[in-house]
Amino acid sequence: MLKKPIIYNYNNVMSECLKSPICIYPEELESYAEKTKKIHSTLVKTRENGGLPFYELPYKKEDVELVKRTVGEIKSEMGEKLENFVVIGIGGSSLGGIALTRALLHPFHNLLPAAKRGAPRIFFVENIDPDQIQGFFDMLDPEKTVINVISKSGSTAETMANFLLFQKYMAEIIGENNFRKQVIATTDPKKGAMRNIAEEMEIRTLPVPEGVGGRFSVLSPVGLFPAAMVGIDIDLVLEGAAFMDRITSKENLFENPAYMNAIIHYHLHTRKNVNVAVLMPYSEALAEISLWYRQLLAESLGKMYAVTGEVVYAGQTPVKAVGAVDQHSQIQLYREGPFDKVITILRVENFKNFLNIPSLHEKFEASAYLGGHTLNELFEAEAKATMLALTKSGRPNIEIVVPEVNPYTVGQIFYMYEVQTIFAGYLYGVNPVDQPGVEAGKHYAYGILGRKGYEKYGEEIENL
Repeated sequence: MLKKPIIYNYNNVMSECLKSPICIYPEELESYAEKTKKIHSTLVKTRENGGLPFYELPYKKEDVELVKRTVGEIKSEMGEKLENFVVIGIGGSSLGGIALTRALLHPFHNLLPAAKRGAPRIFFVENIDPDQIQGFFDMLDPEKTVINVISKSGSTAETMANFLLFQKYMAEIIGENNFRKQVIATTDPKKGAMRNIAEEMEIRTLPVPEGVGGRFSVLSPVGLFPAAMVGIDIDLVLEGAAFMDRITSKENLFENPAYMNAIIHYHLHTRKNVNVAVLMPYSEALAEISLWYRQLLAESLGKMYAVTGEVVYAGQTPVKAVGAVDQHSQIQLYREGPFDKVITILRVENFKNFLNIPSLHEKFEASAYLGGHTLNELFEAEAKATMLALTKSGRPNIEIVVPEVNPYTVGQIFYMYEVQTIFAGYLYGVNPVDQPGVEAGKHYAYGILGRKGYEKYGEEIENL
């Protein structure tokens, strides 16, 4: 396994490389030096005073040991009959775990024979689509299934509805006592409805660390427990995150990729009207990181009000794309549409496999030129060609080179983007750890369903 740093390259947003009305000039970046120092100083003091506790997740060894111990207990109790591990959550409770496990498992993990998997199949139950939920029930054998319900408060309607349905389905077949042994709640360590339910049921629990919001929780038991259950080395994930912490603790803008990336996106947005931030991994393993990134940016920076109370309507729109697939669906827009996008290419240097393209149908040039090359060469060529094409079209693009997709590098990616997002919040002057726009929709849903205390929201819907 390669324990190397990811490489951040922003040349293709700069005026030396990008001839475009939305390029950035060196003096524009340099103008942020003092602001960077002030924000950095504030973040250091906040961290020293116990604020923004996501910073400390790579070092919470007691949580890691609890996760490992819980995994060991479950596997010992279930033995060979453990076939399915089901995570019930939504948003920040699931997107990090999905991204982490998708990146580091075999691409068809759930379809492999048990002997080759060496771990249970893993499923994430997120949405409340009744046809999908019934589909899970049709497929899963309760005697061979372990449930991890993730909700800090226990008040998330979607998660709780799905948990109640799974409890009823499984308990009717294996009995309430066995169900209790096969469910683990990841929740607030002290309070909340999920904590109360867990204590009443006497089920095992794992903590969502205090002060860590869902979208910043992937390096806590929220993401680490699902990863450990399917055999991912969580120590290496956290080691990679700790390495990135050392890099992103530097005050100098030009030595800190998280600060630099935040400033580039902020400057392009607020000064050049670049309203869209695309993350485009050239890797199927990293594809779901784009979904995690999408929530991280959208909920953290998409704010109507600054912390001063001023109306600001902050935040870029994050977009998921995957190379090379989206060369055939989105690149046309990126190259010839509005000058309103910055595209980040996540490029993998070393894949686990090398596939030689055979020399067949050599009388046809459309296929002949591919023979003798590897699929790896073609993938790399397409990523580099996309960056060149974007640059020649005057479209800013950033390259992040991942030496190899492994726990160490994936830990770096998560941590860098989390620090970047917090720093960007301070640039915009918004609170990057709340999500007031999400709460309004929840309250209306509670009102419609008759939850006590939310009657006025239900009445408002009825009066539409």
